[in-house]
Amino acid sequence: MRKQMKKSLSLLLALLMLLLSFPVLAAENEKPAPALTFLQTKGEEVINEAGERVMLRGTNLGGWGIMEDWFCPYTSPSGEEVMFQKLVERFGLEKTHALMQHYRSNWITENDYRNIAALGMNVVRLPMWYRNFQSDDNGTWYRDKKGNIDFHELDAQVALCKKYGLYLILDLHGLPGYQNDYDHCGKSKSMSLFDDTPQGARYREVVKDFWVTVAKRYRNEPTVAMYDLMNEPLGTNITSDQSFRQVFFDFSNELYRAIRAVDSRHIICMEAIWAPDALPAPSVYGWQNVVYQEHWYEVMNPTVLRKANEIKLARYDVPFLIGEFYPRGVTTFGYLFSVLNRRGLHWTTWTYKGAGNMADQSPWFLYGSSSLQKVDFENDSYDVLMEKFGAVLRTDGGAFKRTAFADYVSHFTDGGVDQASVFTFGLVETRGTFTERRMLFSDKMRSIYTTLLDWVRKLKTGDLL
Repeated sequence: MRKQMKKSLSLLLALLMLLLSFPVLAAENEKPAPALTFLQTKGEEVINEAGERVMLRGTNLGGWGIMEDWFCPYTSPSGEEVMFQKLVERFGLEKTHALMQHYRSNWITENDYRNIAALGMNVVRLPMWYRNFQSDDNGTWYRDKKGNIDFHELDAQVALCKKYGLYLILDLHGLPGYQNDYDHCGKSKSMSLFDDTPQGARYREVVKDFWVTVAKRYRNEPTVAMYDLMNEPLGTNITSDQSFRQVFFDFSNELYRAIRAVDSRHIICMEAIWAPDALPAPSVYGWQNVVYQEHWYEVMNPTVLRKANEIKLARYDVPFLIGEFYPRGVTTFGYLFSVLNRRGLHWTTWTYKGAGNMADQSPWFLYGSSSLQKVDFENDSYDVLMEKFGAVLRTDGGAFKRTAFADYVSHFTDGGVDQASVFTFGLVETRGTFTERRMLFSDKMRSIYTTLLDWVRKLKTGDLL
């Protein structure tokens, strides 16, 4: 009897040991992300160090480095600068900077990079504001206790991208002096970066120093895919105002030369925004290893086709990244993705997550929340602000839901195409399940409604140009 009990006890202990070992074995067997190598351009293609073609397909981490009030937890249609300055007035620069770091550490976490990789994506575009790193528009860097420029937040994003096999596009979304007149550069109706004035020239020097400093920091980091110099420079003026156009060309060349003096390996990304002819052919200035970028927010499938044909007919012999896009109006997701993939265009959706009216059902986002409480930056105490910018902002914190769009986009990250045609509308899209297509169509109709409401709100405040 004792022998049997002893034997049974031994078996139970062995079984327990085996069960306890499962997590360890799983962790040991979990495949690490493949090592990323430097990317470079070859004609219209992006290739890695082995000479293999790489198609970059991913999303933006909008709201991390610079907020927009239509999808971030604050209200200021004029831009984040208004909130920032009010917080500095109330709490001082040091506490305001700490508060915004707290916000960024919760808005995007490791879980988000894991989610993005699980969708089959291989790149994220990270919108940044100069105020994430500098305390003023004169180039004063935040520094750590040792006196070094404080890059710990950006270093953390690079490390997470590396861990999950994602390339990182560094996108300077808001520049000193402001590069356009829209709120998403930090403050609406404030563009002075391209002014022919001593102040405009000073802003351009600060921007140049910013990129040189960043390039020196990451010049040996292959996880960084490219430097995206200026988000939507000049806005609508980029194609309509010839006086701005030339100073933009010349300044882009200055930035290119300054970066190349310290970093010869990374791709440099120039934004044409709406049409290829907003940038000169690379040969005009002798630019090499560059990617051109456009943003597509079209309202009809035929317009999407026209945009793709414009790129083809430009014959610039460079890769094109559609760095932001959303099919407005009757444009369909299936047709848009199919054009992007058939034409070999790199893409990043706008945007990964958002909070606001019906955001949890909006195909603007992969994850959305309609329940987050927005901060009252004029009246909330510092402790309340820290709470509202705390763990509740995390995608896995309970307030966010995965949208139908997240499931739908996963059908295209491998280069897949839809049977949709230029005349396709709504449920005629064929890739993905019928339930996904039905939900996506329904969500898009709601999203059009909420977008119109947002335009009306900004029209009333005078912030819709």
